[in-house]
Amino acid sequence: MVDAGLLDATVQGLITGSIIAGGALGLSLIYNIAEVPNFAHGDMITIGAYLALVFNNPGEIPFLPAFGSAPLVAAAVVGVVLAGVLGATYELTIFRKFRKRDADIITMVIVSLGLALVLRNVVLFLVGSKNIRYQSASVSNTNFDFLVTGGGMTVTTTQRQAGEVVTTGQWGYPWWLLVGGLLVAAAVGYGVYRAYRREEGFDTVYLVPPKILGFTVAAATVIGLGAFVQLAPQGTDPIVATRIGLSIKHLTIIGVVLAAMFVLNVALKTTKLGRAMRATADNMDLAEVRGVDADRVQLLVWVIASMLAALAGVLTGWFATNLTPNMGFTLLLPIFAAVILGGISSPYGAVAGAMIIGVSMDVSVYLLPSHFATYRVAVAFLILIAVLMVKPEGLWGDV
Repeated sequence: MVDAGLLDATVQGLITGSIIAGGALGLSLIYNIAEVPNFAHGDMITIGAYLALVFNNPGEIPFLPAFGSAPLVAAAVVGVVLAGVLGATYELTIFRKFRKRDADIITMVIVSLGLALVLRNVVLFLVGSKNIRYQSASVSNTNFDFLVTGGGMTVTTTQRQAGEVVTTGQWGYPWWLLVGGLLVAAAVGYGVYRAYRREEGFDTVYLVPPKILGFTVAAATVIGLGAFVQLAPQGTDPIVATRIGLSIKHLTIIGVVLAAMFVLNVALKTTKLGRAMRATADNMDLAEVRGVDADRVQLLVWVIASMLAALAGVLTGWFATNLTPNMGFTLLLPIFAAVILGGISSPYGAVAGAMIIGVSMDVSVYLLPSHFATYRVAVAFLILIAVLMVKPEGLWGDV
């Protein structure tokens, strides 16, 4: 029996990593292109979460009108858009003025810290220190029981209903089907890569999307056959048996963050705006000589980063159930660690770093004695230091 507690801690770490990754995407964008180590990013996450709350749970924020109780998805969209407007305001009224005066990085750090304090105190003034929650449908947890035998793997899903554990589904996957799925993934990935490849050759940047698409097609094929054909593996002697607890909420959070990562990376690599952003990040003066409007690029960077921060805030509030004025601030150090660990220049690096940080934090809570649980962030930073000693540029620093 594989340690189910360790697997659950790993899954929990992936969820935590996804929350951190949502914030790391925006912070990486601002740091890489606008060259601002934005210490207000955590509080921008908080602001985005509360902007969605105004439309989802009316009346919870004093001094503000109730706009009606919108579904969480619709409220999140409105909150993300409004956060983008605020991001443009930060750039136009604060950071652009300092940049025009050739402010150094220390000045920008102090300015971002000042903005962070202002945003946090505005939230405290409006809502106080009370915990508030979104209005959303409850999501039941589903347990996935995995039984691996000589003939293949059986997956059984169970839920607790009315105090009893009820089996809700069972799928069987013979080994030939699982191996076939890997071959499908390789074939689809290679085919997409051949079509997607650019003149630069076998660059890591062009390998990631084909891998993702190949894995997705293979997973859909294998899961679909197991669900509809009901192929039962032969052999009863268990090799591995374990259980993992998941919910639709967990899968949604991971899926949304991975989708945001993929869209952002494709936009940076293939669109005119993305190329302008990369040119500005490499050399702003040279980009302006080539006709790039650097001020417009900087403005859009702040808009996109603020929208990503708001998305991370909504996911954090939904996952943690309660919204608090310090929720974004508590994520700030892990977010910075994820960006540095993954490498400043890549969305994939930011997400990879966030996943490593999240898993290390939650697995350490499970493995270490209970009184060490408060030091889980320190464990993440120890891993950060160890990785940077081997690869100082970060995991994706060379992309």
